[in-house]
Amino acid sequence: MSDVTSFDGTRLALHTWGRPGAPVVVLVHGLGLSSDSWGEVPGLLEADHRVVAYDLRGHAQSGDARSGDYSMEAHARDLDAVLREVVPPDPAAVVVGNSLGGGIVVARAHHCGNEHVAGAVFAGSGGSTVTFPGFPARGLPAPVQAGLRLGWTKALRTGVLVGKRIRSLEDLSDRLIRRFAFTSGAPRELVARVREDFLNSRPRALTRTTLASISHDGSRMAPDLTVPALVIHGSADPEVSQDELDRLMEALPDGELLRLPEEGHMLPLTRPELVAEQIARWVRHVRPAADPADG
Repeated sequence: MSDVTSFDGTRLALHTWGRPGAPVVVLVHGLGLSSDSWGEVPGLLEADHRVVAYDLRGHAQSGDARSGDYSMEAHARDLDAVLREVVPPDPAAVVVGNSLGGGIVVARAHHCGNEHVAGAVFAGSGGSTVTFPGFPARGLPAPVQAGLRLGWTKALRTGVLVGKRIRSLEDLSDRLIRRFAFTSGAPRELVARVREDFLNSRPRALTRTTLASISHDGSRMAPDLTVPALVIHGSADPEVSQDELDRLMEALPDGELLRLPEEGHMLPLTRPELVAEQIARWVRHVRPAADPADG
């Protein structure tokens, strides 16, 4: 593991697989998770790629935000710092986002541009366009959005704090995790991995990042992501509605959609072989044909 220092002095923990000089893939995980949430994907890619995953600010092994800033722009600038550290001038990387990670990918394009990025993959992500489950971010009056922010943030903080105290009620927490991240048939050990990540999250970082993501409309920023983008979507994903998916696909300048019947939100854990295969395909897709094989 190594570190990168972001714009405000926040320390970001990097995890790296594969050989130097190979095509670079940068993985951006979701809210309350960690680099471990990519499961087997890095190992499946490392033979032919340089894979870099990092923990979001305030998550897992990364430091808390030195400035107290957990805004989407701060997360976008963190991704920018990682890309500038690990990506050579040419060729650029493929950036892959799961869940909130997809929102960070489009936010980085909006705030920092597309330098160092040759392509993007959304693996179980619609670019983050919701205030909280069931309420669209777009078109709500400001007072309503403010009320939703406050209510959802308090509920989340309470849930995390209570969850830490009642870890013995694993069946209850696993049912909630399964409801929002998996399908009913997902293996119990994968559900437990996400539950442990979430309950180990620092409440301040989790609630402030959630607050920042509320009303973040990734489809509004998606036109700034001008590189080719692949969207891998599970039809049973409870976190990405069809409307959200449609808005993202309409907004992306160069987007391709891959639908997976009956799959849920945590595709890197439930379908690692397919996710890794599609990332590798996208690397080949965006790299110039004349780019020689590394060896």
